[in-house]
Amino acid sequence: MTARRRRIAVRDQRASEFSAVLLRLCDAASAIGAALVDAEGETVDYAGAIDPFDIKVAAAEWVIILAMLREAKSVLFRGTEEILLRGTKKSFFIQPLVDGYAVVVQLSPHAFSVSRRAVHEAIRDLCREAGFSLPPTLLRDRELWRRVDIRTEAGARRPSAIWVAGGWTALEVLGRFTQGLDRGDVGFRARLPTGAEVNLVRERLGRWYTDTDIAH
Repeated sequence: MTARRRRIAVRDQRASEFSAVLLRLCDAASAIGAALVDAEGETVDYAGAIDPFDIKVAAAEWVIILAMLREAKSVLFRGTEEILLRGTKKSFFIQPLVDGYAVVVQLSPHAFSVSRRAVHEAIRDLCREAGFSLPPTLLRDRELWRRVDIRTEAGARRPSAIWVAGGWTALEVLGRFTQGLDRGDVGFRARLPTGAEVNLVRERLGRWYTDTDIAH
């Protein structure tokens, strides 16, 4: 685990495949904690640096709030697909799943955004593991970004190699792109030795993603 990752809290239950996905989400999004919770407010599994009791309580409370919003008479809140709340002490991102399940992510105070690539990758993995159908927000997402390990040129952010199938594979950078990127993101179009071309994005937190299916 690299120095930039937060210390993992001592667990009070055995880790599952869900926990592994949530831990990767916490690292990619620089989140304090994340939990998969059911419609009754029971935490299925969790991960992060936050105390297990705290993330479980937060997850249970947000499931109640989410249910109230989605059943509200106001058209503004009815059918809420996600929540992003910025607070001075705590910030949260909540993604509803099927059958009342949800993913609750606690972010750093004042956080006003969360990596959509990291969240969507985690939701896809959680839904696959649980046998859930994908939520509407992901069904509309045609860019299947997945996190990858990239080696950069010395003293630069320009990619030089990608980790594939247990080893580094050289990259030839063809150019840069900006379409669909958030502030602080950097996009590259690169070519593998096989001739296949890939899109690579370095987010402002330093994590790399590709939307191309590459065997890892």
